[in-house]
Amino acid sequence: MSNSSIIDLYTDLANNPDKDFGWNKGLQNALNHGYKDEWIKNIPKQVWAYCAAVGNPFEVGEFQPGDSVLDIGCGAGVDLCVASLLVGENGKVFGVDITPAMVEKARKNANQAGLSNITVYEGSMENLPIENNSVNIVISNGAINLASSKEAVFSEIFRVLVNGGHLYFSDMIKDENNLETTCCNNESWADCVAGTLRSDDLIQIMEKAGFVEVKRSSINNYKTSRSTIGATFTALKGE
Repeated sequence: MSNSSIIDLYTDLANNPDKDFGWNKGLQNALNHGYKDEWIKNIPKQVWAYCAAVGNPFEVGEFQPGDSVLDIGCGAGVDLCVASLLVGENGKVFGVDITPAMVEKARKNANQAGLSNITVYEGSMENLPIENNSVNIVISNGAINLASSKEAVFSEIFRVLVNGGHLYFSDMIKDENNLETTCCNNESWADCVAGTLRSDDLIQIMEKAGFVEVKRSSINNYKTSRSTIGATFTALKGE
């Protein structure tokens, strides 16, 4: 799978947040996933236009003031801003995204929100530009399915987490109630369809990477095709 189609699609989204891409996004999408009113009020409205969340990783985890958080596939930085509010001025929030236009947009959105503890890097989730054992929490929202090698992604997440660190992420998975065949082309991959896995397969990859207490905590009604559905997962890097 080439990254070029992914970069092309998300460059288009960065430049045209109001365009219909065939999946839900924007402020209403955030509300549908249970993003809290206090977050909505404290983050500028224009930032929420980019909310392409497929779930809500914040509802399954505990974020403490002073924590360091990494968002992989951070897009325009909506979840970076939420994480920044949760960890406070003494916390640190890092974002990594492969699309240059999204990296630029995330930096601008963090600045517009007045959040100074956010740092955004251009890079791949399969080769994170983050030091070993350096973050307390890794989050992601609708991005891991885009990676060609999920094994590499979870190995990298395990590497950068401190011992006792947590992974909370939402992503698209195959809907086991509707397992129709999906075409594996660049467009369907970039649209969060062709790169999805079954829930059990995803959990197995995480466990092979070294994670414990791996579980799928919820399924929601978010769809990118008839054969995919949104889900949220949690995992722990043991002490």
